[in-house]
Amino acid sequence: MKNYRNKGFTLIELVVVIVILGVLAVTAAPRFLNYQRDAHLARADAAFASFEASVGLYHAKWLTEGEPTGVVDYGNGDVYPSTTGFPISVNQTPLTPNDNDTILIRGGDCVLLWDALVDTDLEIRSQHDDPGTVLPSEEEIVSWYTSGNECYYYYTPSFTIEERLPILYYSPLTGETRQTTEMA
Repeated sequence: MKNYRNKGFTLIELVVVIVILGVLAVTAAPRFLNYQRDAHLARADAAFASFEASVGLYHAKWLTEGEPTGVVDYGNGDVYPSTTGFPISVNQTPLTPNDNDTILIRGGDCVLLWDALVDTDLEIRSQHDDPGTVLPSEEEIVSWYTSGNECYYYYTPSFTIEERLPILYYSPLTGETRQTTEMA
């Protein structure tokens, strides 16, 4: 009599392996998805920290040069200081106060400041360039300005309109920066 031995897996063995793979997928997939989000948040933090450091270095250079009202030799292009010595405009005469002794920052100023102070591969655009929208964006940084004379910079990769985006606010009049997350 011949002895036939099956050389395959039994149905129970296959079901057990599928169940184990399913449990691993359910528990491990969210962790791997969070790694991608964590990487984007770290990239935003690094870009924003680079901008903040550049503002601090610019101000230090302004102080060491004797608080000039003209171009300070720091950054790409002609970067002009505010009256308090923080970068406020690029490649144009310094912004001057209007009749109310307030300086009005324009959206293009914020983009030029980023490009002049931060040496990075991140693409930036003005929020005004795409009818006032932040998302979706092909560029990593979307910038505009507030009525309080601050620039703001959204970090957009991998975020959706329903999520809070990393954002950096910068006041060229005081040099203050702050990071937060907000809806676009």
